[in-house]
Amino acid sequence: MTPSEVQSRWLELSPFLDQLLDLEEPARTHALSQIADVELRLALTELLAAQPSKGLLDCSPEQVAAVIAQAPSSMSAEDVVGPYRLLRLIGEGGSGSVYLAERTHDGFSQNVALKLLRVGVRDPLEKARFQREQRILARLEHPHIARLLDAGISDDGVPWFAMEYVDGAPLLTWCNEQKLDVTARIALFLRVCSAVDAAHRALIVHRDLKPANILVSREGEPKLLDFGIAKLLDDSERIDETRTALRRLTPAYAAPEQFEGHAITTATDVHALGVVLHELLTGLRPERREDGSLRQPSAQLAARSDRDLLAAQRRCASRPLVMALRGDLDVLLETALAQRPEDRYPSVAALVDDLNRHQSQRPLRARRAGIGYRMGRFVRRHRVGVIAVVLLLISVSTGVLSTIREAERAQLAANEAQRQALRAESVRNLILDLFSGITPDESRGRDISARELLQRGEIRLLETLATTPELGSELLVALASAWRQLGSLEHADELAQRALDLAKDDDMTAAAQLERGRTLRELGQLDAAELAFRAALTAERIETRTLARAQLAEMLAERGDKPAALALLTEAEHEPRIADPLLRLRNEAALSTVRFMGGDVGGAESQLRATLQDAETWLPAEHTELARVLNDLAVVRLQQGEANEAAQLLERALAMRIRLLGENHPDVARSRYELAGALQRLGRPAEAKPLFQSALTLQRDLLGPTHPDVARSLNSLAIVTQTLGDMPGAMLGLREALDAARAAFGTRHPTVAAILGNLAVLERALGHLDVAETHQREALEMTIALSGADHFLTGVSRASLAMLLSEKGDLSGSRAEFETALQVIEAKVGSDHPDLALWRAAYADTLFDLGDVENAQRSADEALRIGRAKLASTDPRLGRIGLSALRIGVLQGDCSGLAAIQSELTEQLARGGGGMRADRASLALLRMICDRRGHRDPAEARQLAEQELVGLIYQPRRLRQLLQNPG
Repeated sequence: MTPSEVQSRWLELSPFLDQLLDLEEPARTHALSQIADVELRLALTELLAAQPSKGLLDCSPEQVAAVIAQAPSSMSAEDVVGPYRLLRLIGEGGSGSVYLAERTHDGFSQNVALKLLRVGVRDPLEKARFQREQRILARLEHPHIARLLDAGISDDGVPWFAMEYVDGAPLLTWCNEQKLDVTARIALFLRVCSAVDAAHRALIVHRDLKPANILVSREGEPKLLDFGIAKLLDDSERIDETRTALRRLTPAYAAPEQFEGHAITTATDVHALGVVLHELLTGLRPERREDGSLRQPSAQLAARSDRDLLAAQRRCASRPLVMALRGDLDVLLETALAQRPEDRYPSVAALVDDLNRHQSQRPLRARRAGIGYRMGRFVRRHRVGVIAVVLLLISVSTGVLSTIREAERAQLAANEAQRQALRAESVRNLILDLFSGITPDESRGRDISARELLQRGEIRLLETLATTPELGSELLVALASAWRQLGSLEHADELAQRALDLAKDDDMTAAAQLERGRTLRELGQLDAAELAFRAALTAERIETRTLARAQLAEMLAERGDKPAALALLTEAEHEPRIADPLLRLRNEAALSTVRFMGGDVGGAESQLRATLQDAETWLPAEHTELARVLNDLAVVRLQQGEANEAAQLLERALAMRIRLLGENHPDVARSRYELAGALQRLGRPAEAKPLFQSALTLQRDLLGPTHPDVARSLNSLAIVTQTLGDMPGAMLGLREALDAARAAFGTRHPTVAAILGNLAVLERALGHLDVAETHQREALEMTIALSGADHFLTGVSRASLAMLLSEKGDLSGSRAEFETALQVIEAKVGSDHPDLALWRAAYADTLFDLGDVENAQRSADEALRIGRAKLASTDPRLGRIGLSALRIGVLQGDCSGLAAIQSELTEQLARGGGGMRADRASLALLRMICDRRGHRDPAEARQLAEQELVGLIYQPRRLRQLLQNPG
């Protein structure tokens, strides 16, 4: 206790002590027993027992403090407050104690954090502060603020209120345990800011923001707690109340004005948030120089001997972490932590805005460095674009000379043939010059890369444009195409735009539009890409029209507009036959994509197999188009459940793309992503995860954070993370994926629907069934609207809804959804698809719970047949399918199949990691039931079940039923 707290407590106790010390035993003991305040009575008893030979007046303040601190609390486990039973003390401070409490009503159990005014508190200011905290919580409703649930007065007359209980860890602890990187920490911090901003909009300043008051739940959700010293901005505060708040604040996170007695505003919380962010990013609290100025966070970290350890907690080395902090984050933290409130961010929203600007590499509003800084940020965002601007300026300076020389040549030219000859000669000279400078002196024994050649070509092209401007558009299109294929998309787009500006006729304009459309599509700018492709459709050259039509049809199909895509490809039937085999392959590949996206999976497979045969006939043994066809066929085969063949095709495509394109290319990232998906479907999630991670890293670096491929990779990485049992990591990943998908596609898109469905599955696994149903129904409605009621993806979404309804106990609704889903899926992919095995097993569980044992057994047998035919013998999904059949048998009294299948199921489910903990617990419980029936000792099975149950966040309904089954 602090000296001031000792003094306050002493003043509260001393009147009673004066009376008691005047009494002799047994009158003293009798007087003590008459004190109704239990905590007060206990504290007085401790004081009277202390130092009896010396007397209390001879005790030092430290001894008094020790005695007071040791006085036991008046409440203990099993005490009841209102409708709540106290379980254990979880926190004490100021005038209140916080307990974990439980409310049980009509079979429903709910844990809460119950805060009690300490029984011995008689200070009216403390009671008023306690009631103020309750009123403040009642005004707040935000997903990241622990909400008020109930309030009242105990039978002993003690005020209490119940809050949402957060089973989690303090913000900094959680981030370090999860080893979140800087980007993920900022994303989590932004959610905390949204809670503080909501409080400010409700005219409430928290005044004690710190990591300990921000708990992160197991699902990765931050919750802001403890408004015990919060201030209402629309309420005056007495001096003595301010002093109490000062005594209770945490000095390391407090703003200067809190110590100096100046006005408390929202800027006070901005300062505290700055300290929290500083600690999140660096692992250190802010340091100030002698003059009071803040030491730059990057410099503070760089000077630490333990910087490598701090960086490792943020998943990077110390040097990259220091570099990440240097610049914008230094300035941002300096602004938030300014000594004077008026020099800080004016609001939490302003701090959030600058954090978002930093994340998207836009200039900070807090920075006042002028045009040099803003140009620097522009260059960082548009490195290659700046080069293009320079090229444009050079071209302007040479344009006048080019026009004069062109006019002179026109006068001298005898006819068009001479101009064509000159054009051909210029191209020949350009190519010869491109390679003539590659000497041993320059190469020094190494191969000159394609990128170096392209860079050389750009320089030479600028010189050529000065004398032969008619070559400009065509050569720029060729260069843009080459840069696009090497993955330098922003630069390619700038070159294509430049080519469009220089185009001299309709055909060259269309060619430039086509190339620009392809680059914009790769960049995820789909609306702009569509405009460019439609412009290219006006070309006279059939080759340009064919490529534009194929690209546009694919893109429309991916966006869910199947009718428009098919209409485009139908137009192609009226075109003359294309002579160029590569163009024919592109057209065929586009047709397969449209069929696949439209749900015609079988038609897509047939088309792609024919295209693959043509590609292997017409193209070299290794070609980027051949790799594309292999990749596309693998995606289709994966959808058809043939994961082994898909993995083989993808391994071939990936190796080919790496040899042709190098490691750092978007197509290489796509092949890694698809191969990871195949491994995931083969029941090898631990191998899939690093592939997903490498694909995501590459896509972020090459394509930017808002590209559609980034959203898809985030989604898939979150799914495999959930499979491996990391539920908080999966939740963070899916939410980030949903944000990225909505940024890339808008709010209604098949990818958005898929991520919502995956969120529903995760929420179901966590026991948040109502939230899960909301997500799943939104996903189903969106899928039906975008793809149709008879699409394969609609069937999958319905099957997920059926499993959720079954978990909620709505067995009739589950049965209806299962029947519709299975009919749709079988119509699209046949009756032997491996995913059907899982859904049929789940359908069997629902039928059995409804009492339809015969059909349940039939569905379970069919699920086993498909699973054993289509899945690897070690696949964890096969374990889940077998468990369903075993459950039906055991609960009917038949344990005969357990011995034969137990070891196989144990091995399969063990490979499922944390995501199959409930299945392993169920298997152990089924074994317990059979052990009891066979009069065997169930101790081993019970121990196995308990090991799995301890780690479960949520116990599924059927697992709970098995726990209640005595066998």
